[in-house]
Parts: sequence; structure tokens; C-alpha cells
Amino acid sequence: MATRILINGKEVTNPFLKTIFILGAILTTALVTSIVIFILLPIIGVAVTLSVGFVIIFIAASVISVVALGIAVVLFSWIFGIAEFRFENFHKRHK
Repeated sequence: MATRILINGKEVTNPFLKTIFILGAILTTALVTSIVIFILLPIIGVAVTLSVGFVIIFIAASVISVVALGIAVVLFSWIFGIAEFRFENFHKRHK
């Protein structure tokens, strides 16, 4: 996987653990989103049908944004080439 996961400054290299961490993040995000949409919004007076419509719009917007981001990345890399950002300290102290 190209994803780098750093915990306390050490990189996780086990692909199984990387997959578990990524799936855990996705499930946590889905849980928080579902709590907000299906519990908090109806409590504050928003109808459940509006909540379901909001979920459908949110999912559609997420899918479209992922597609748009993918197309933008491909186009920018095709037009400008691959870009890399690197931060280095050029003012190192000599002993």
C-alpha cells in the first residue's frame, strides 16, 4: 500500500495492520456520520425523510468528489508531470 501510517514516529509496515487501521478509520467516520444524521438531526427537529435525503445527497456528493479528485490528479500529472514536496534542513550545525 502507498499509505504511510506513523504511530509515535514509527511507521507501520505490516499490511494487515494497515488494512485494519484504514478500515477502522472508515468505520469510525461512518458511525459518527450516521449518529449525526439519524439521531441528532431528528432530535433537533429535522424530519427523518429529510435525513434520508441528506444521506443520499451526502453519498452522491462523496462519490462525485472522489471521481472529480481522481480526474483532477490524472489531468494535473499528465499536464505538469509528477510533483513531489520535500522539506529539508539545509542549515545543519557542524560540530
